[in-house]
Amino acid sequence: MNIAFVLPYLADRYGGPVTVARSLGDVLTSRGHSVSYWATADETDQIVPPSGSQMHLFSRDWPRCWFRSRALARSLSSAISSADIVHIHGLWLHPTLAGSLAARAHDVPYILSPAGCLSPWSLRHHHLKYSRKAAYLRIVGKTVMRHAACVQAASLLEAGHLARFRYAAPTTVIPYGVNVEEFVCGDGREAEEYWPQLRDRPVVLFMSRLSPEKGLDLLVPMWAEAIRAPWAKDALLVIAGPDLRGYRRVVEAMVVRHDLQRNTLMLGMVQGSRKRALLKRADVFILPSYTENFGIVIAEALACARPVVTTTATPWQELESAGAGRCVPPDQHELGQALAELLDGPASKRDEMGKRGMALVRQNYTWARAVDKFLLVCDCILEGKSIPLHPEA
Repeated sequence: MNIAFVLPYLADRYGGPVTVARSLGDVLTSRGHSVSYWATADETDQIVPPSGSQMHLFSRDWPRCWFRSRALARSLSSAISSADIVHIHGLWLHPTLAGSLAARAHDVPYILSPAGCLSPWSLRHHHLKYSRKAAYLRIVGKTVMRHAACVQAASLLEAGHLARFRYAAPTTVIPYGVNVEEFVCGDGREAEEYWPQLRDRPVVLFMSRLSPEKGLDLLVPMWAEAIRAPWAKDALLVIAGPDLRGYRRVVEAMVVRHDLQRNTLMLGMVQGSRKRALLKRADVFILPSYTENFGIVIAEALACARPVVTTTATPWQELESAGAGRCVPPDQHELGQALAELLDGPASKRDEMGKRGMALVRQNYTWARAVDKFLLVCDCILEGKSIPLHPEA
C-alpha cells in the first residue's frame, strides 16, 4: 500500500502530530508499505530523514503563520494520484486544505486526523481569534471533514468532541502508542550525569511543549504550595519541553514570582537517550493539561514504569482503575493532593504503580497495535466496507 502523510511540519519541536506520523510511518515501512511525508519547513527546522520513506519538504509563503506553501500544493496535485491513502494531520493550517483538495481532485481517499484541534478548550484558546476560527471552520474545516473517507480520533474523548460538529464522514478511534522496547534499556542514573542537580532529590517531571493548554499555570503555583510540606524537602520540579510561541518566558516569570528557582529546573527540549533517562529518573510524572486528545508523553512515562498524575481533561481516566497513577480535575488543589499522595509514601508503592502502568501500555498502547487498527481502516476504505468506531485487527 502507498500511504502519503500530509502535515504542516516535520520538526520534532512541534510535538504530537510529528511523533504520530513518523511512528506510524516507521512501522508501516517495516511491514513493506510505501510511505511518503509532505510538509513545510524553514531554515531553523532540524529534521532527520525517516528511514526507508520519502520526505518532501517545502518552503513557506505568506502568511507564514498559516504554514502556507504553494510549492507543496502544486507538488501534491501532481503526485498524489500514486497514493492509495492520504493521511492528513491537523485542521487549521494550509497543508490540510492543500492535501484534501489534491486528494479530492484525483479521487484518492483521505483520512483526517484533527489532532485535538476541535476540543472545547482549543476552540476557545487557539492563537487564532475565535471569530476567525468559527468562520474558517464553517467555510473550510467542515468541508474538509465532510469529504474525508473517515475522521480519526485518538480517543473516545476526542471522538465525543468531534461528534458535536455533525459531519457526514464516519469516525474511527485509533489510540496512539509508544515503542515500548525503546524505553526498556537504561535507568535514571544516567540522567544525573547529564544534570547533577537531580542527585539525591525527589524529582517531579513535566515533559511536554511549553504552551498554555499544558496547565503550567496550575503546576507552578501548586508546586509553590507543595514544597512547604515535609515530604517535599529538597524536591525538584523539572520542566522539559520545547518553547511554543514564546510561552517559556511566561513560565520563567511564574517561577520567579513564586520564588521557586531553587526547586525548579527548566531544561528546554530533551530528546533521545537523555529523554529516556530523565523519564526513568522521575519519581512522579505530571501533565496537568486542560486538553489532550491522547497525550503520548503519558504513555511514554508509563512505558518507563513511572507513576503519572494527570487530569480528567485527558483520556487517561484508566490510570485510576489500573492503579498506575491519579487522574483528577484540572484544579490546583486536586493536583497538589494527588502529587502528595504519590510522593509522601514509600518508593515501593510508586514502583508497583509503575509496573502496572508499563503493563497497561504493553497491552493497549503500542505503535504496532495502532498500525494494525490503521491498516484495518484503510482496507475498509479501499474495499468500500463500513468503517468501525473501534477497529480490531
